[in-house]
Amino acid sequence: MSTGLQLGEYAVTPLYNIKAVVQATSISPSTLRAWERRYNIASPQRSESGYRLYSERDITIIRWLKSQVDVGMSISQAVSWLSNLIREGGGLESATLPTAGSGAPLQDATSALPTNHREEVRDFKTIQKELIHALASYDDDAAEVAIAEAFSLYPIEQVGDKLFVPLLQEVGERRKRGELTITAEQFARNYLSQRLGTLLRSIPNGVNGLRFTPNGVKGVQIWVGSVYTGLSEACAPLLSIYLRRSGYYVNYLGQNLSTEEDAVKDLLYEAKRFQPAMILLTAATRATAEKIAQVTVQLNQYHSQPSIIAFGGPIYSRNPDLRASTIGVYVGTFAKEVVENIDGLLSARHRSDKKHGTRIEGDRSSASKRLQQL
Repeated sequence: MSTGLQLGEYAVTPLYNIKAVVQATSISPSTLRAWERRYNIASPQRSESGYRLYSERDITIIRWLKSQVDVGMSISQAVSWLSNLIREGGGLESATLPTAGSGAPLQDATSALPTNHREEVRDFKTIQKELIHALASYDDDAAEVAIAEAFSLYPIEQVGDKLFVPLLQEVGERRKRGELTITAEQFARNYLSQRLGTLLRSIPNGVNGLRFTPNGVKGVQIWVGSVYTGLSEACAPLLSIYLRRSGYYVNYLGQNLSTEEDAVKDLLYEAKRFQPAMILLTAATRATAEKIAQVTVQLNQYHSQPSIIAFGGPIYSRNPDLRASTIGVYVGTFAKEVVENIDGLLSARHRSDKKHGTRIEGDRSSASKRLQQL
């Protein structure tokens, strides 16, 4: 007797609006629209008022697909597996969808997918092209669909490193070539900044419960920010997101840090009060990196508290001269290397702090492994 989901047992009457589907499946409306648009995963009917209505079977299929994505499949692989199961089962009415404990492990499911289906996953260049077109057209809905599709196909860290950062660079280049207006560039940057801010706020801070025991401040605190150059960048919010997802307690200072002497002194004053383990400054452009170099000189001049001064971002990997002119520890560009480098730095600091009576509870050495599992 099968222990899976018998699709024929679920009603096909269209009764549920999109709000009910969202509540039942814990999938966002934008992600649902992206899946429908790309993969035709459901067949909602229209009510007399024009609203989309879903059946109990639709909801069951959507929930099953989400469960496969949650355990590591891409949505394209999950849909391909679903199609195979329906075909092999003789149609929707007789198909059975495996569930946890029903004898269909993930590795067997993915290895059984036809090669042509496994290659259907859309790459970042294609999604980037659609996203830029949507932003240049001031089309919020289309932009949200493109971003939702990216998140449904790839981990957050890959979307950040391979979509958001290159996209902002491309937006800047198009503006220089006259292919994008100033207003469109500002709209695109502000839209992505708000989107990243929403994502950052949705991630629990310090989820591993680490503490600085001397003053009771929650988490192994890391302050992340950048300096103001007139254009918003993705590096600071993205690195904040990566570090939160790996378990650190991150305070995002924004992208408007000043290079003025009084402002830098104020930053150090606050750092002495709250004792972050690290102050991480990020840059994606040369202009930002040059200003950060000024800030690090001042931080070094007035530095008299234990925070590690670090910097990172894509501009440094392409320009070794900027790394050489910046005082502090370079932690890298991409999610994995940044987390691993910060793990190492803070582990070394932990050993040093123990000698001085400052104890950080918890073990940070496995943070990068946890990041890969998220």
